[in-house]
Amino acid sequence: MDGQSSPEVPSPSGYEPVNAITQRGFRIITRKLPILKAEPIERMTTTLGISPPEMIFGDNFASIEHLESGWGVEFNALQALEMVDKTGHSMLQVAHSKEWQSTREKKHEGITEVVKPFDWSYTTDYKGTERSASLRLRSSNTPIPLELLKRPDPIIFFDEVMLYEDEMADNGITSLSCKVRVMPARLLLLCRFFMRLDGVMVRIRDTRVYVEFDTREVIREYTAREDRYEAIRQKLAMKGRDVPAQLRDPNNLVDLLPIVDKTFESVCLRSTVNGINNSLHGLLSSIAESNTPCLFPQGTIPILSYCLLLNQLIEALPQQSSIYKTGLLSPRRPISVSASFSAIEAVPQISPTPAPSSKTQPPIPQPDDYKSLPPTNKLAAEIRKRAPFIAETYIAYGICEKLVKECASQADYTIPQRHEKNGVIPKTADGEDLGVGTGWWYESLGMTPTFNNWAQITFLHMYILTVRLRAFPVSAAPSWHQHLLDHFFYIAEDRMVREHNVYSRMIRNKYLKDLFTQWRGILAAYDEGLVKGDAVLATAVWRNIFYGREDVDMKGLGTVVSYMRGVLKGLEGMDDEEVGKGDVVFGDPGTQKKIVEVKSRMMDTLPKMERIQSPKK
Repeated sequence: MDGQSSPEVPSPSGYEPVNAITQRGFRIITRKLPILKAEPIERMTTTLGISPPEMIFGDNFASIEHLESGWGVEFNALQALEMVDKTGHSMLQVAHSKEWQSTREKKHEGITEVVKPFDWSYTTDYKGTERSASLRLRSSNTPIPLELLKRPDPIIFFDEVMLYEDEMADNGITSLSCKVRVMPARLLLLCRFFMRLDGVMVRIRDTRVYVEFDTREVIREYTAREDRYEAIRQKLAMKGRDVPAQLRDPNNLVDLLPIVDKTFESVCLRSTVNGINNSLHGLLSSIAESNTPCLFPQGTIPILSYCLLLNQLIEALPQQSSIYKTGLLSPRRPISVSASFSAIEAVPQISPTPAPSSKTQPPIPQPDDYKSLPPTNKLAAEIRKRAPFIAETYIAYGICEKLVKECASQADYTIPQRHEKNGVIPKTADGEDLGVGTGWWYESLGMTPTFNNWAQITFLHMYILTVRLRAFPVSAAPSWHQHLLDHFFYIAEDRMVREHNVYSRMIRNKYLKDLFTQWRGILAAYDEGLVKGDAVLATAVWRNIFYGREDVDMKGLGTVVSYMRGVLKGLEGMDDEEVGKGDVVFGDPGTQKKIVEVKSRMMDTLPKMERIQSPKK
């Protein structure tokens, strides 16, 4: 059954520190504080009528709230423990239960009268506490769309909160925790109860809350799994795994446990026209008239979230709504956040001394001028004035995605057999999946279309961009560097799944860690080459692109080095605004071949140098 709020036992709220984010009109909050001290534990024991777990994080919680409708759901330890069986009927009878009970009585001396038989595993079917007078989750057949969650979307917020944990008198472990991750278009919260009683039973109860921001649909999935301890131990042993280590991690056990109960609930959070009107009026008024600074990230909604919320609200408005009658907006023309920035040339000034440009930069509107501006420009100007760092991060994120896609396309490849029924993917001599690719790197340089070659060629182009991004101001460059690398990992992980059938997250993470290590080595190697000359740079390219092969095509190696130098010179000629807009297109490295084939004047001096250095016979 659903966890219900209790007026006698209020939920935790208002304590610091909290982590919070507002995304598309949904507010996600988590709080992590230390284990409760003796006095709060005694109050909780009296309230619950049972002894709490050894490690109780009573001030921790995770919550989701929809700002427009007022609907929300919260997960906290107190209300989860309220749903533990206090009759003793569900108590697991093992040899050590009496010993455990006696230790609890000694620990809470003075309140032993409230200690009575109960489920000492603290098993709970807690699904969260809903916060809404009208909107409620109802039983449905709608499952969580797992395919959308498997997509390599960027994670803009993640946190893990422990609610309680107990080692069951050294006979196992029982715990309740929450994990939440927020992506640009959706979020997922997992509340997991895990219990392992050695020699008796393994039990997992998962509650997942999924939110799709565009449709405002909320889906709650509850799954109960359990099996005998010995049955799980045998399954792990048959797989040849380290049984004791595997039994400590519920992620290793969840797929081995049979499902004993599963339910779905859902609700669609629709907003009323009056609520939309009030929100729009309030938002536009605050942008046009308020002189108070915005607060980040707590206490108020960040301005970028206001942009996304505003877009949703306008989409939902009927054309006859009063907001249109005020003349503030035109019917059916929702605001685009990216358009808002471009409307006032809000690309960050990422050069301390910008190069002369033929474009005239419009001045940033001042507050006195807001009334003469369209709402879109008002919104963008306010963002740029009040939150330059947030605006910088937003722009860098989008542009870096465009730049990384350009880097990744230079050596793109596909594996046709991956999409064929019963298709067999060919392998290289080293056991790598062999794909099909076109372009100079494969057709002229003779490289094989594999994942590792694609990654190294992409890294080379990313390095070239990284050198140019270093010319950005110190305050802006780190954000661009980080987003550039993050987007590569998103694309790389997607390619592992899409082209190579690597569905195991553990295996993908291992590859990603290896790639990160390679990237750090590439930065050092190519930097040294740029400083010390083409011979050192060619050595770095030989080690990373050609894997140190002795039969390397020296002209091809020289062509790559010449290409890198040429592209770096071209980027140097671009002003920061062009680079900051993502207007970078890489050319064909083959155009450098003629330059490489030109005989160097140094070659004519080599015989003389050899004669001078050679000893006389």
